[in-house]
This record gives sequence, C-alpha cells and structure tokens, in this order.
Amino acid sequence: MARHYCRRCLKAGAACICDWISPVSNSTDIVILQHPDEIKKALGTARIATLSLTRVVLWVGVDFAEHPQFNHLLSGSSDSIAVLYPSDAAMDIDEWNLNIMHGDKSPPSVPPPIDEYKKRTLIVIDGTWRNTREIMMANQALQALPKVQLNPVAESNYRIRKAPSSKSLSTVEAIAMALNILEPETSVDSMLDCFSKMIDFQIACMGEDVYRKNYVDNV
Repeated sequence: MARHYCRRCLKAGAACICDWISPVSNSTDIVILQHPDEIKKALGTARIATLSLTRVVLWVGVDFAEHPQFNHLLSGSSDSIAVLYPSDAAMDIDEWNLNIMHGDKSPPSVPPPIDEYKKRTLIVIDGTWRNTREIMMANQALQALPKVQLNPVAESNYRIRKAPSSKSLSTVEAIAMALNILEPETSVDSMLDCFSKMIDFQIACMGEDVYRKNYVDNV
C-alpha cells in the first residue's frame, strides 16, 4: 500500500506538521536556496519556514545562473541583500543590519517606525555543510554578496541528527534567530514550537531506548 503524504507540508501523513503551523508576519524577505538532496528528507526544516513566514520563497537547485527569479532578485541594488553563510570573511548579522539601517550615520536615539526600515533580503542555503558549499561554489553571484553569520549561544534543539557542533542550527532555527535580530518585534516562537514538536514526535516514534543509544549515550 502506498504511503500517504500531506500535499501541504510534504511529510508522511502520520508525521504531518500542518496543525502546528502558525503565520509569522515578517518584514525581511527570506530566500531559501534548497539543495536537491534536501527535498525528500523527512526531518527537513525549511518547510516549516516556508509554511509559516509571509515573506519567503524557496527555490531548489545547485546552479542558479539561469534561474529567472534569482537573477531578477540580484538585478537591482544588492546593498541590502546578504547570504547567511559563516566564514572568516562574514560579518555578524547585527552589524550588517545596523549598516543597512544607518549607513555611516550614528543610530538614532529613538528607533524609526518599522515601515521606515530599509528593505532587507536574507538568502539562506538549505542543506548539509557540503551541500551549502557546493551551492556557494557554483554561483558567482552568491560569492559576490555580503556574507553574514550568527553567533548562537544556546545549543540547537535538533536532537536527532549528528552535527559538527552542538550549536549547529537547523535551517528553521537559523532563520528564526536571524529574524530575532533583524526584526525583534516579530515573534518567531511558533516556528520553533513547530520544530520542537516535530522532533518530539520523531523521538516518540523511535522510542526512548533507540534515541538514547543513537543520539545521547554516544555523544
């Protein structure tokens, strides 16, 4: 018997996350470049962001040189566009945000109204570290854009994956943390709550013993 998948969240019917999704009215444009390897991953988190955020697009591929929407995005001024991509040359995302809002001027004593903020676009690459590097190396346009990075203090809640660091964030966690900095007035708690429930469900399905053997006791 064929396995049923939800047409909205693209997850198996029993693991559907749609009931946990709530809208998040963000003002920063989020562009997710998803590596093809991520499409069928049961625990992919980019879908949480695309279902939650009001200003978000997701494009699948590796080389976006011939991608019309991507090229249109970069056809204008790129002053307010950055790629979330940690590296030695990347600036902290809060520094980039201040540069966009104030340029060479000193920050005002009273923050400007939200609708006076300069438009910002954050490009997020969704995939493993090898996947993200592949996408970056395949696109000179991405290489030319400013790179920004996060400095997570707390550990990731992605408790059922092996990661290079306990502070390596999932895509939805990275987007949520970025939005907390770029627009602190916007609550992203619902995205993180959905992510947490998805992880809890998967742990319950595998059983506590299997979870501890594979993801806790061997850490």
